[in-house]
Amino acid sequence: MTHRILPLAAHLALCVVLSACSAPPRADANLKQIPVTATGATGATTKTAAAAGVGEGAVAAAASTDAAAPVRPPGYALMLGDEFDVRILDAPQYDQTVKVRPDGKVNLSVIGSVYVAGRSPEDVEGELRERYAAAAGSMQQREYLIHDNDELEIKFPFYPQFNDQMRVRPDGKITLQLAGTVQAQGLSPEEVERELRRRYAHYLKDPELSVIVRTATSQTVRTANGMGRGGLAGLQPTISVRSFQVPQVYFAGEVGRPGLIPYTPGMTLLQALSEAGGNLPSGDVTKLVILRKSAGQTADLVRPHLSKTFREAPTEDVVLQPYDVVVLPPTHAQNVAEWLDRYVYKLFAPLKNSSFSYVYSRATTVY
Repeated sequence: MTHRILPLAAHLALCVVLSACSAPPRADANLKQIPVTATGATGATTKTAAAAGVGEGAVAAAASTDAAAPVRPPGYALMLGDEFDVRILDAPQYDQTVKVRPDGKVNLSVIGSVYVAGRSPEDVEGELRERYAAAAGSMQQREYLIHDNDELEIKFPFYPQFNDQMRVRPDGKITLQLAGTVQAQGLSPEEVERELRRRYAHYLKDPELSVIVRTATSQTVRTANGMGRGGLAGLQPTISVRSFQVPQVYFAGEVGRPGLIPYTPGMTLLQALSEAGGNLPSGDVTKLVILRKSAGQTADLVRPHLSKTFREAPTEDVVLQPYDVVVLPPTHAQNVAEWLDRYVYKLFAPLKNSSFSYVYSRATTVY
């Protein structure tokens, strides 16, 4: 009988263990839960870099937010060195593969330079469509401009003996009976018509004539916004990222391993700080700041307001974003400029030619 009870007891014990393992975890009074918030939430003050003295000129500082913002994975933004394709289905002649330059721009056919660093591909697509439409001009505004080697026909409905047909010379001029040499390149057919009427008025009464472009060798048009090109109206360019910079976070100052560490979605300050070797005894975590890229080439200066025992007994963690620059100053640091210059620019000069280029300006905020 005893031999039968023992296996049964063991089976019941196993069931209890499995049940306990599958049950949802219970809150433990000895286990401290660390809330994770986005920077700029409770306890973290965000200012523009210029407002904090990181840029030239003063701008108003952003106020601290009171409610914790929901944590969302950051959307993809184009960075320096990224390579992408611009494809236009209806106009493949304008297809390009471009690379984001150190100044954050790319150069595209017809529309010229476009600033793309820090912007989403969808945002850039919207601007390209607007700029192509502006370059095309409205139907009422477009005027074709005659180009060298264009074939023109001059027709006089009442004086057919003066009809002529010729190509625009390489110097942009044409030569006609009685009228002599006339500039044509860079002018619209209507402008050439007016000039010819003025000249033939010396020989003919009320000269009527038409300038007809039989062969056009250029797509140049004149619009209300300047020079443009025909065939651009309604184009829908799309962007496909071909290669991109691996997202990173940069640590500077009094940490065990200053430099770059790979960024992973959802990475928190506590995780990244541990991967960077933790804070040294000489560092003051209460003065830790985060430089975060914002619109254009500016940066936000985020102060999480950490406690001195942040790593040993953290009460709140914050979520980092790609290309954040985390700076842990020493206890004796007096101003932002001093330790940005010492711990960011001099320690890691390549920052000035990388996706972290927005930290060019120096901070001057005094603690």
